[in-house]
Amino acid sequence: MSGTIAYTDLASTGTAIATPNTDDANSAATPIGFSFQYNGQTFTDFVLNTNGFLKLGTTAPAAPYFYEGPQSPFKGPLDNNAETNLILPFNLDLEGSTTTEYRVATTGTAPNRVCTIQWKNVSDKASGNVAKQYSTASFQVKLYETLNRVDFVYGTFTANAGTTDALRTAAVGLKGSGPAAGQTLTVQKTSTAAWSAPVFLSGNYIGDVFNVRSTSRPAAGLVYRFNAAQPKDVSVQVIHSMGKIATPYSLPHTVAAAVQNRGLEALTNVPVTLTVSGANTFTSTKTVPILSPGAVATVTFDAYPATMAVGTNNLTVSVAADDNNDNNSLPYTQVVTAGPVAYIDDTRAFNATGVGVGAAGGMLAAKYTVSQATYVNEVKATFAASAGNTASYQLVVLDASGAGSTPGTVLYASPARTRTAAASTVTLPVPSVRVTGAFYVAVRELSTNVALAYQVEDPLRATTFYFQSPGAAWTPINSTTLRTRLALDATVGPQLSCPIVGGATISAITPTSATITLSGAPTSGTGYSVIYGPAGFDPATAGTTVTGTGPAFTLSNLASSTAFDVYIRSNCGATDQSTLTGPFKFTTASACPTSTLVSTFPYREGFEGNGAGILPCGVTVVNANNDAQTWQVASSYQEGANTLPLGDASTNAMLYRFSSSAGADDWFFTPGLALQAGTRYQLSFRYGMYNIFSAAVYPERMEVKYGTSATVAGQTTLLWNNENIVSPAGGAAPYQTANASSTPAVASITPTTSGTYYIGFHAKSVADQYLLLVDNIEVTATAVTASSDELLRAITLYPNPTAGELKIDVRGANTKGGLQVEVLNMLGQRVSTASIRNNFENKVDLSNLANGMYMVKIMTGNEYMVRNITIQK
Repeated sequence: MSGTIAYTDLASTGTAIATPNTDDANSAATPIGFSFQYNGQTFTDFVLNTNGFLKLGTTAPAAPYFYEGPQSPFKGPLDNNAETNLILPFNLDLEGSTTTEYRVATTGTAPNRVCTIQWKNVSDKASGNVAKQYSTASFQVKLYETLNRVDFVYGTFTANAGTTDALRTAAVGLKGSGPAAGQTLTVQKTSTAAWSAPVFLSGNYIGDVFNVRSTSRPAAGLVYRFNAAQPKDVSVQVIHSMGKIATPYSLPHTVAAAVQNRGLEALTNVPVTLTVSGANTFTSTKTVPILSPGAVATVTFDAYPATMAVGTNNLTVSVAADDNNDNNSLPYTQVVTAGPVAYIDDTRAFNATGVGVGAAGGMLAAKYTVSQATYVNEVKATFAASAGNTASYQLVVLDASGAGSTPGTVLYASPARTRTAAASTVTLPVPSVRVTGAFYVAVRELSTNVALAYQVEDPLRATTFYFQSPGAAWTPINSTTLRTRLALDATVGPQLSCPIVGGATISAITPTSATITLSGAPTSGTGYSVIYGPAGFDPATAGTTVTGTGPAFTLSNLASSTAFDVYIRSNCGATDQSTLTGPFKFTTASACPTSTLVSTFPYREGFEGNGAGILPCGVTVVNANNDAQTWQVASSYQEGANTLPLGDASTNAMLYRFSSSAGADDWFFTPGLALQAGTRYQLSFRYGMYNIFSAAVYPERMEVKYGTSATVAGQTTLLWNNENIVSPAGGAAPYQTANASSTPAVASITPTTSGTYYIGFHAKSVADQYLLLVDNIEVTATAVTASSDELLRAITLYPNPTAGELKIDVRGANTKGGLQVEVLNMLGQRVSTASIRNNFENKVDLSNLANGMYMVKIMTGNEYMVRNITIQK
C-alpha cells in the first residue's frame, strides 16, 4: 500500500556504510541489528548496492545491477534468477554526487526495533540520449522487527537543472526466490503518473515498469509499505458503489466490495459487513464461505431501500479483527441527491494525469442504470490538468443497445467543445433525453487525447467503464491493466418544462452570412433566441440576437474569413426559458472575386491570408472516400502536450490528418489556370510529414496530376508521385522540395491547346499514418525555346504501356552527340540508364523492372524532357 509518513534524514544517527565508490559498488555485509524474517528465512545482515537496492544476507549481489539501458525494462536484478532476497526501493543506474552518503541506523527497543537504511543525495546517471533526470535523490528502506514489515520512504528528489525531460525505467519492489507471482512483488507506474498512485503487481513486470522522469517526482514522506503475510489477514480492497445516487431513480442501489485473503491460512465463513451512517442508516452482512490464501472475493450486499433521504451517506465495509487490522475496513462517501449521479467519490483526489483514447473518434463511456423511466437533463465531465492540451471533444449520451449491453445508439451529442490545459469541470445541458434501464455518458475525442480525469479503483468493477477506438468494438476497461473510475456524470429527473434544442447544423456559409437550422426542438417551445458573435464572445453580455419560431435562422452582417460562435435558448413562455446551449462554431468564407481564374504567372499559393479552416479563393477539396478526414488549411496540430507548427517558414499549410480506419483518398485542386499552348509550365511545391515517434515511422503517399477539371476524373496526367514520404526523425524540419530537379522530379506541363487546367494534389496514404503537409505551391511559365521545342518534337516513346522493351525514336534532335536516358521509379530512385543515338529507333530493355509506373528522363546538354510510362507484362 502507499501513503505518507514523515521523512526524517538520519543525519549523524547510526553508522555510515562504506563502499569502494559511488558507482556500481557493493558494501560489506552490514548488521540489521535484529533478526528479520523474509522469504521464509531469518536474516541478520544485508549488503547495500549503490544502484538503489539491497540484498539480505552476507553475500553481495552480482551484476547486472540495473536494467540494460536507461529506457529498457530488461536484464536487471529482477530478471536474474540467481539473485534472491532483494529489496529494491529505487533500482536504476545511480551514481554519487558531492554529498552522497549511505547510512544505517537501528532504533527503538526489542521486540519493536526499526532498521533504517538510507541512500542520500544520489543521482541517476546520464546514458546515451537520456540525460540525468535528478540532480539529487534521497530515499530509505525501513525493516521492522517482529512485524517483518518493509517500508520504502522517499525524501526530496530534485530535478536536474536544464535537463531534457525524458522517461527512465526503474525497478521498485521485493524479490524472494524468483521472478514469478508469489515470489516477486513489484510497483508499477507510467512516467507521468503520480508516485502516490502506483499499481502493485504480483510477479515481475510485464510491459511498463516503474517509469520516472524529471517532471514527476515523489512528495517527501511518500511511503510504499509491504506487510509480511500473517496467518490470518483479510483485507478490504475496494468498495464498488457510487459517489452520487439519485432518489428515487438510482434506488434500490446495491453496494459491492472486494475482499482478499492476504494471510497464510485458508479461511472459512468470513463475515463482511456494510454499514451506512449519516443521512441514512443501513447495515448488511454477507458471509464468504471459503477464502483461500491470495484469493479475492466480490461480496454483493443487500440492496438499499427504494427511498432514501437526500444527504451524505458514510459507507464503511469491514471484516472482523485478525492478525493485521490495518486493512480491515474501508470508507466511501456517497451523496444522495435529487438528480445527479456519479461514480466519483468527491472526498478522494483524482489521479494526477488523465486518460484518453488518443485518436479522433475515440470514446470513453460510463454506464448508469435507472430503476424507472426518467430523463437525462445534464452531463458532466472533469478533465485533468494537461500542459498545452486544448483537445476538442463532445459529450454524448447513448443507450445500451450494443452487443452485450454495451453502448449503442447515440441519443444526444453536444456541440464540439475545446478543453483548457488547466484542470476543469464542464457541465452541459441535455435536451431531456428519455432513458429506461441502462444508459451511457461518454466523451468523444475529436482531435486527440482529452485527458479525462479519473480515480484509481482496483480491482475495477466489471462492465461499467468502456473505451472504443475509432471503428472498433467497445472494450470494457476492466479487461485492461487500467483501473480508471471515469469522471463522467449525469443529472436525471423529470422532463424539463423548457428543454434545450437537440442540435443545430450550419449551412449556406458565405463571406457575410450563414444559416443555422435547429433540430430536436422541444414540444413545449414557442420560439428561440439565437445569439451569435465572434468566437469566444460572452453571450450573456455581447453578441447579436435574432428570435423566431425557426427552425432556420439567417445570421447576417458577418465579417469574412472570421470564426463565429452561436448559442441557442428555447423560449417556452413569458418566463420559462431553457439554458443556453452551444457554442456551435463556423467560419465565414473568404471574400473572393467573381472569377478566380489565374492568368498571370508565376502563380503562388502559401495558404496565408485566411484563418485556419478557410480555403483560399478558387482552391477546392474533394473527399473522394467520404470519411471524416480530408485536406484543410491549418496552422498547428496538438500532439499531447506538444504543439506542432504546420507552415513552411510561415503560419498555414494544407494538412491531411490520418484516419485510423480508412486509407486516404482526398484531393485538393488549384484554381483554374489559364495555360497557353507554346508555353512550358513548371510546378514546384514544398511537402512533408512529421516524424516524431521514436517507436515507428508513418510514411505518407501522394501524387500530383493535372487536367481540364477540378474533379478526380478530370485529372488525367501524372506530374509527380511519391510512395514513401518521410522526413528526418525528430520532426524539426518536416518539409522538402518537389520541383523539376528533385527526386522524384516534377514533370513539366506543356499544353498542346490553350485552355483552363487544374492541378490536383492527391493524398493516398494507407490508414492510420499521421500528418501529410503541402505548402508554398508555385507554377512558373517559360516560353518554349526552339531547341527544347525541337527536342520535344523529335522524341517519340512507344509502346506505352510496354511489356519491357521501350522504343525511343529520335529524329532530328539538335544535338552533337548521344542522348542520355534515366528511368526512375515513383520513389524517385534511378532504376535504369542508357545512351541512345539521334536519328535512330533506339531500343531500351526494361524487362527486369516490375510492373508499375515509371518516369523516363532524356537529356542532351542543358535540355531534357520527361515522360511517364507504364510497364505491364
